[in-house]
Amino acid sequence: MIDSKRVVAWTPYGRRRTYSILIRHLQRDVERGLVDEVWAYMNTDPQGQEDDIVYAHELAEQFPWFHLKHRPEGIPRHPGPKQRNTGYAFRHMTDPETVYLRFDDDVVYLHESAIENLVRARIEMPAPTAVFPIIINNAIVSHFLQACGKVPVEWGTVQPYCMDPMGWANGPFAVKLHELLLDHIERGRVEDLYLYQDFPIQPGTQFSVSCFASLGSMYAGLPDGPGVLVPDEEESWHTIHHPLATGAPNILRGNAIVSHFSFFPQHPFLNNTTLLDRYREIADKAVA
Repeated sequence: MIDSKRVVAWTPYGRRRTYSILIRHLQRDVERGLVDEVWAYMNTDPQGQEDDIVYAHELAEQFPWFHLKHRPEGIPRHPGPKQRNTGYAFRHMTDPETVYLRFDDDVVYLHESAIENLVRARIEMPAPTAVFPIIINNAIVSHFLQACGKVPVEWGTVQPYCMDPMGWANGPFAVKLHELLLDHIERGRVEDLYLYQDFPIQPGTQFSVSCFASLGSMYAGLPDGPGVLVPDEEESWHTIHHPLATGAPNILRGNAIVSHFSFFPQHPFLNNTTLLDRYREIADKAVA
């Protein structure tokens, strides 16, 4: 718990390759008393992802704080891309006394202060739909990092657009971002990448939701039913529709850092590096 609020870290789960890194950081923060439960919302295909499914069940057997969550009973699988099924996950997140932390399953680094700082910001600022950390490899975050002099503009200028060609699709740029963070981690200087302040994200601005904090009290009081998002696409709801409905901007928190590994246009570049091995080594040391 943090400031008398339960903390649940959850992930739309699908990939053992990267989640096996994230879970080590989450285990560290469970053992530190910062996280109460970790949920894997199963968003896997029954064929072709057998190893991923087995791994999730192994974690559930190993750790009493790790739980598998599934699409709510009676809700058919979405006919579109399987990512659309994640919008149904919020029907599990209606405890008014809980802060929910969403992580993509390829978030591969959590700074040791990230969860505590993000949750405290979330509690202090109840109006935003979502409070985001500094997400390394997120286009809008990269824009703010450049504005604050943390990422060189010589690498390529990033505009404040979630699918900016440089910040979202450019593989060599993503490699440089990860190398920058890893250098700071290895030198013990991650805090040097903190932003000078929190930044509001204006209502209606689409933002890649690789990681954010939200409140169970918000989902509990939704007009179409507890946890029922309308529209049910989670990124659009959290960054466009609900902020426009409330008039409250989302917030980018300046003192919480996580790292998101890859958007699909970046895969060919990142998969030919040793970056994931370096992140895995750091994660293993987190619970050594």
